[in-house]
Amino acid sequence: MSTIKKHIKELSIINTTHSIGKKQILLNSQETSTPLTQIAITRLKAGEMAEEHLHPTMEEFFLYQKGDAIMTVGKEQIICSNGDFLSIPANTLHSLKAITDIEIITIGCATY
Repeated sequence: MSTIKKHIKELSIINTTHSIGKKQILLNSQETSTPLTQIAITRLKAGEMAEEHLHPTMEEFFLYQKGDAIMTVGKEQIICSNGDFLSIPANTLHSLKAITDIEIITIGCATY
């Protein structure tokens, strides 16, 4: 593996896997030898929502950069805003609703 340097302004803006919001991928699984699946900057507009889902073989981490959102993990609703970090274990039901326009650094890590 070699050193990777990227600039956010040069990254493509693509749809998220959940077909809501946009993301820019900073690093994906093909660029690392770790169990990392992806690091991305994800943006949702106010009112957009990722429906309840789970990842059987991936832990997911969220670092909120801008805006306010409600993350539902299991039956618990968690209000998240700038500076909040949230860790979702693999195989855990969760959903995300943007209260305002949001920007999140999302990190996925495969479990084996």
